[in-house]
Amino acid sequence: MKVVTTSNCPICNAEISFDWETKEIPHFGEAMIIAGVCESCGFKLSDTILLSQGEPVRYTITIEDPEDLNARVIRSTSGTIRLPELGINVEPGPTSDAYISNVEGVLQKVKGIVAFATRSARDAGVEENALRGECILERIERAMNGIGPLTMILEDPLGNSAIVSEKAVSAKLTPEECEDLKTGMIILDTAA
Repeated sequence: MKVVTTSNCPICNAEISFDWETKEIPHFGEAMIIAGVCESCGFKLSDTILLSQGEPVRYTITIEDPEDLNARVIRSTSGTIRLPELGINVEPGPTSDAYISNVEGVLQKVKGIVAFATRSARDAGVEENALRGECILERIERAMNGIGPLTMILEDPLGNSAIVSEKAVSAKLTPEECEDLKTGMIILDTAA
C-alpha cells in the first residue's frame, strides 16, 4: 500500500509530496520506503526504514584466499563490521546506510577511509598515525590479493545483517553482547 503526504521543503519552503510504501526486501524483511522530490528547487529525500528484526547474530569469516573476497555481505543500518587484526570497527550511526556488497567491496570502503585518514595524518604532521595507516593499507591490500588470514566479523543486534558463504560461521549474540553494540537508530522498547 502506498501513502502520499505533503510537507514544506526544508530548502525553499515550497510544498513537497512524499511517497511512503512498504515492501518486502530480500535479506532485510519488511521495510518502509520514503521518497520525495521538490518540484521548485530539486531537493530530494529518500530513506529506507526496516520494520522487522531477527535474532541478534554474529557472522565471522576468515579471508584466506581470493575466493573468500566474493562472500556476500549484507549489512543493515544496525550492523557493526569488525576487522580485529587491523583494529578497525565500523559502527552504525544515525545516518548509516544498509548495503549489499561482498567482502572485497567492504575492504575497498575501509581502504578508502583509511587512505583518507592516513593522508590527513601526514598533512597534520602526525607521522606515527600516518605510518599506522600505511601498515593497515598494506594489510588490506594483501588480503585483497588473497594473502591472509584476515578476519571479518559482522554483528547485528537486530538480526538484519549476514555474511553469505559456506565459510561464514554464525552465532547468536547474548543480551549482554547486544548491550555493547550500537544500532545506529533510536529503538523504542515498548516492553519496559
